Amino acid sequence: MQSPTLSRAPLALAIERQKKFRTVVPGALLTLLLLGTSQVEAAPVNVNVPAQSLASALRQLGQQTNLQILYSQDMVNGIKSTAVTGNMEPEQALKTLLLGSGINFQLNGNTVSLVPAAGDSSALQLGATSITGLALGPTTEGSHSYTSDQVSIGKGNIKLKDIPQSVSVVTRQRMDDQNMNSLQDAMRQVTGVTIKTYNSGSSLNDVYMRGFLVDQVQVDGVSQPTGQGDMATSFDLAMYDRVEVLRGPSGLYQGAGEPGGTINVVRKRALNKFALGGELAAGSYDHYRSSVDVTGPLNDQGTVRGRFITAYENNKSFVDYAKNERPMVYGRLEFDLDPATTLSVGGAYQQNNSTPAFGLPAYADGKLLDVKRSTFVDAKWNTLDEKVWETFAELDHELDNGGQFKTTVTYRDAETPKRNFTWADGAVDPATGDSWAVAYDYYTHIKTIGVDSFVTTPFEFADRRHEFTVGAEYQHLDKDFTYGGGEYFPINVFDPGSIDIPHNDYVHDNGNWSKSDQYGLYTRAKFNVTDWLDVIGGSRVTWYESDAKNANTFFNNFGEAHTSINRKVVPYGAIIGKITPELSAYASYTGVFKPQSDLGSDGEPIGPRIGKQYEIGLKREFFDGRLNASAAIFRIYDENRAEFDATTGAYEAQGKARSEGWETELSGNLTDNWSIVTGYAYTETKYLEAEDGTKGKTFSTITPKHNFNLWTKYEFTDGPLKDFSVGGGVRAVSDTYFQRDVKFEQGGYAVTTAQVGYKFNENLSSTLTANNLFDRKYYDRVDASWGTNFYGDPRTLTLSLRAQY
Repeated sequence: MQSPTLSRAPLALAIERQKKFRTVVPGALLTLLLLGTSQVEAAPVNVNVPAQSLASALRQLGQQTNLQILYSQDMVNGIKSTAVTGNMEPEQALKTLLLGSGINFQLNGNTVSLVPAAGDSSALQLGATSITGLALGPTTEGSHSYTSDQVSIGKGNIKLKDIPQSVSVVTRQRMDDQNMNSLQDAMRQVTGVTIKTYNSGSSLNDVYMRGFLVDQVQVDGVSQPTGQGDMATSFDLAMYDRVEVLRGPSGLYQGAGEPGGTINVVRKRALNKFALGGELAAGSYDHYRSSVDVTGPLNDQGTVRGRFITAYENNKSFVDYAKNERPMVYGRLEFDLDPATTLSVGGAYQQNNSTPAFGLPAYADGKLLDVKRSTFVDAKWNTLDEKVWETFAELDHELDNGGQFKTTVTYRDAETPKRNFTWADGAVDPATGDSWAVAYDYYTHIKTIGVDSFVTTPFEFADRRHEFTVGAEYQHLDKDFTYGGGEYFPINVFDPGSIDIPHNDYVHDNGNWSKSDQYGLYTRAKFNVTDWLDVIGGSRVTWYESDAKNANTFFNNFGEAHTSINRKVVPYGAIIGKITPELSAYASYTGVFKPQSDLGSDGEPIGPRIGKQYEIGLKREFFDGRLNASAAIFRIYDENRAEFDATTGAYEAQGKARSEGWETELSGNLTDNWSIVTGYAYTETKYLEAEDGTKGKTFSTITPKHNFNLWTKYEFTDGPLKDFSVGGGVRAVSDTYFQRDVKFEQGGYAVTTAQVGYKFNENLSSTLTANNLFDRKYYDRVDASWGTNFYGDPRTLTLSLRAQY
């Protein structure tokens, strides 16, 4: 580390102090930061130190607070700092910076000596703290929190109140408390999110936000395609620190895609202190789960670290015969190339071996079946086997000025070698219960490459501190889908035990094949115009190429299509008014576009859909980010949607839709032992321009107008209930429907959860959770008379035992 420029007198004082400190820590490489000679004042100062290597963060903090900080280089090697932002006293800022590091300090005037914390244990554990004055930073593991005051979804670590769009964070603590093991588990509990179920017994489901399909999921900021069933390739949540959800378009960082929102799952990192954790769980319908998580340094200096996680689930469903087995392993190595640069490499592998159930048929008049929720009308030999593996490399460098340079490469290979099943495909005879099932044999193979590289840096202009981000992204997708079948067999929904469908092999003479490449350049600048106003501007330029070949009898889709989009510009702009240090108001504009493969009358793909969103909102921090509140109003326009023209027998880009509404959320810790997450979303969607009979109607009928979530947990720290905890929540939605020749409708419903827990000691705890406490019978998805209508889960009990060392 280069020493700062010093006058002779402070330098002599520094050398003398350095000699004395070496007698305390013999042989250690010492670092001395002498940044100013004035005494520390109790008056608060404006501090802005992003999360980074601890050595770099200490240097910045010393510059901003006039603290002289003495420490051993060995003490800070391999340690990442917590972010510190806000107006606070220097001592308070230092406490925040060292949060969770296992390091304490001794303060004498403006001189600070860092020392190991007494009785320091695993960095996974956060000791008892007051929630006042302790910022969390983006990493949620060990924070005991239901929020994070920063996220990384926008490149670099950005405070929630500085993002001019609605953002939710599902923290590690919340995943554990609510037994969230898959991405659909987590997303079902996020404000304004709808899950579109495709089967019972596995995770083949889609996610919708603000009425639109989420067709990409970011993994540590690198986009991966998903949607229409590809969501099944998401990994077990045991390997992730948090799930960040941005509602509304993110075309600036994501490129081509739907405007509803973006999900960013953030992998757990290797820690510099040894830690070992594990879980055992058992529940209703033969639900069994186990996991092991071990991490720590791999050399004496702590500059090489590793992490290994394995999780295993073996579950049956409340639907007869449906079941799923899911083993997963994740490994990661991190190398500190220097105090400011870390290279990470790793990978994960997961299998899904399931017997799925594809829902129930209904009556032709739109009436839904009222049968046992366990009713299974598919073939007992239904098979859905998946295997997915990914590997990644990440280079992360903290700049001396607090900026960041990061490059990440991810390769993912997802294959379903066996996907043989039947599903209901005929309206039910109300007198006899007779219907039909159709059999198919599928094969899917999806290979993706994602590369993202960016630099974000602060800069000084007109005596103010601003921020600039520039980056580039590449996405490659290679997808093969083939299938055969279409043979029909009789079934009876009143006597499902009599169903005996033979297992036949089918030639894969149908399918589609596609390859696409997307290149993007993006830039974003945040200008601190005044003490109370920030202005943000940015844009993305995208190049997109795709080739597709279709031979799909089921959808009557044949032919080849080539799509080429050159230099599509997506603008972004926002203003943030800092009403107080804790309260901000914002207004933002976001553009979006999505290529379409539908063919026009000239035999060429029609132009892309284009869209835009307007959003205004308020965000408020409490307890320095330990509790966050937000409220937003939005309107999205989605134009050039493909519409079929019966006169030409081709598609035209002439449709237009609108989604609008408002959302509010409160998440975090009310006290050290009382956590809460609650959110409400009102969403209304409408076709503004469409074919006759559709204009003016709802376009996303599976999206409820009203969507409410609540989860809260209280831990008793004294009295007769000491070491016990109680938790509970509710998820309530208004009615949804799907319109075919007739309307299939599910009325509004609410599902309640209750939990009781006990902490045996500092390392071992358990919970007993009852989901759907009052055993509410409802349809989770309604669709058609011929099938894909799904009951929601009945009451289930889950007993979990967790250990942490």
